[in-house]
Amino acid sequence: MGLRSAFSHFAETAAVPVFAVAGGGAREAVGRLSQSPTVELVDTPAAATILLVAGSVPPSLNPALTAVHDAMPSPRGTIHWPLGADQGELPTTPSAPPIGPSADAADAIAHVFRALLSGAVPSEQPIQPNADPNPWRGIGPYGQGGSGMTGGTPYGRPMAELAPDRDGLRLDVLPLSVGPFFPRFPVGVTLEVVMAGDVVIEGRVTDSPFIGHESSFLAGPFLRALSHPAPVAEIELARAREHLRWVSNALVTQGLPALAMRVLRLAATVTPDDATSVTALIRRVRLLRVPQWSGAGVGRLAPELLPGLGLGPVSRAAGLREDARSTDPAYLALGFEPILGHASDAAERWRLRLAEASQSLELARRAGDRRTEQTGVVESPRGRLQAHDAPFQRLQPVIPDLLAGLEWGDAVTALVSLDLDPEEAGVAAIPSARADAA
Repeated sequence: MGLRSAFSHFAETAAVPVFAVAGGGAREAVGRLSQSPTVELVDTPAAATILLVAGSVPPSLNPALTAVHDAMPSPRGTIHWPLGADQGELPTTPSAPPIGPSADAADAIAHVFRALLSGAVPSEQPIQPNADPNPWRGIGPYGQGGSGMTGGTPYGRPMAELAPDRDGLRLDVLPLSVGPFFPRFPVGVTLEVVMAGDVVIEGRVTDSPFIGHESSFLAGPFLRALSHPAPVAEIELARAREHLRWVSNALVTQGLPALAMRVLRLAATVTPDDATSVTALIRRVRLLRVPQWSGAGVGRLAPELLPGLGLGPVSRAAGLREDARSTDPAYLALGFEPILGHASDAAERWRLRLAEASQSLELARRAGDRRTEQTGVVESPRGRLQAHDAPFQRLQPVIPDLLAGLEWGDAVTALVSLDLDPEEAGVAAIPSARADAA
């Protein structure tokens, strides 16, 4: 008992392993939570004790959420963190009441964690039935579910099939679905790929589950600017913070979590007077040569695919002068000129977002009380945003060409460089009255 008590004490004082699902309106809050020393956000449910469901989660994601819950080992518990949004009917039975708006999320998580370890709160039971994924028992010549060398579903799992390879051979290929809770992608991004080994033969991103989800709408200055003049300083500060959050996630993708956390803290506190901090960050990233060794030549998009799509940094990294700010008199009065690249690869998108973060802080510093003048369209951090039209949908058709032939690590790097945001795509379903009220 002494040894067990000692290990229990060590476990209770350690950072709580949490698998976080950042639903609608929760991305920034979950980012702040990750900075707590008492919480460790893990990349796989198998390493978690607590499942945190934050913000608004579309009901279409409930089956995947159930699978995440059941993939966690015992003891396990679920905590809901609505953040003022209607989460809808979730398939999990929470171990504690939802975290209230005035509660400290890290403290609430630690309390449930200690209760699970002590046995004061029982571990949650599996939600899915204990059944085979496919019928196989007694099927096939040996009753193992197979029907030959490559056919059937032996032991309930489908076999890989043969298909042409890029080298002209016929190799095993396996269809996979990655998401909607893959940590390197935003919640709601699901990538359907066909793999030959670690090479992507073909791939596509499915539609955003946030489209038509009533509780999902893009709050903040970019949505307000669609229907009303908005302070330029507020919009540009929000843009700089979004770009820095993207840099933080991209650094985690490249195996640099410590630097990523520093950037995330900077994103949470940056002001228009912090241009020197952003300049120091840009210098640090350049010295480390992160964009070059991770993204040079990766995810190159043919410029002829992009004109007119209005994909923000993705378009400008290809040298296209597509920026809705270029036609707004408020920005023209500040001497605004879009920053352009030329390589149209992941490395160039890195460089462009870092440069735009610095430019946005400078615009915010000089903007004074200027307000945008054009309405109906706004340049979000990801590109042209309008009612019923967001960058996510316009990016989907170019993704298959982007992914074909890439190794898996490069495919993830390429997709991260696009800054996909399915939650922003939810603006397509917003009634104008809700947009006006935001």
